[in-house]
Amino acid sequence: MPTELDRYRKYGERIEALIRPATFPLAIKLIQSESEIQPEYKRPSREMGLQNFVCQNFKMARSYGWTMAVTEADINCKLARVLYGWDIPAAEEKKWAEAFSVGLYARDRVTESKFGQHLYSLDREFAGLIISPLTRTKIIPDSVLVYCLPAQAMRFVQGYLFMEGGVLEFSAAGRVGSCHEGVIKTIKTNKPQYVTLGNGDRIWGGAQDYEVMFSCPGEKLDILLEGLEKTHTAGLRYPIPQYMNYSPGFQASFEKAAMERAGGTLEKKG
Repeated sequence: MPTELDRYRKYGERIEALIRPATFPLAIKLIQSESEIQPEYKRPSREMGLQNFVCQNFKMARSYGWTMAVTEADINCKLARVLYGWDIPAAEEKKWAEAFSVGLYARDRVTESKFGQHLYSLDREFAGLIISPLTRTKIIPDSVLVYCLPAQAMRFVQGYLFMEGGVLEFSAAGRVGSCHEGVIKTIKTNKPQYVTLGNGDRIWGGAQDYEVMFSCPGEKLDILLEGLEKTHTAGLRYPIPQYMNYSPGFQASFEKAAMERAGGTLEKKG
């Protein structure tokens, strides 16, 4: 008898078949207690003896196929620690964060203050998160992350809207992409997100220049997959089947020069 985990693993297999991402789609689950962390899950503080950024662990899980667990003890990204509720910043720390961003992400303090109005943070008991490749997931996901190309993200959007209609609306700041928009915002809004990965994701999280992310609430993955299947059957495919039924030609000046170089041996057809 197939289990709930089997169902999500099958979803991962179908995403890989229909979308063909270069790395594993990821299942993400927020946990309330460290007792939910199994001994075989890898942890930065234990396996590597260090603290790192949340996005680094996404990269390892999606590239190596590891199931990873991260808690407060594993992460040293100041912004992620605040958004995930591990730190409550003091007034001086808030001033430091604002000063850091002014001149880098914002022209002045007033401009920078507007960014905080759009941040989502966890406001419930939370110990950490489990990150697991979807095709072999060890957990039922709260959010599913797929690092992909823009054309692949387009197919996700088409599939979801085939079922739900309308348009998807997302925001973009060019920063705090995967850990914030891909996980926290996706869970708190219960809506898929098209994520513009920021500098953190690209410098430390190993995301390539050409990569974006599409995230989907775990409980809506069935809707997304049904839409992907039906639009695929209707003819919306990835890789995009480009139109090839035409007779190619050259610019007039290039064609004239080619004829001259050929010394008149090319036969021009009418």
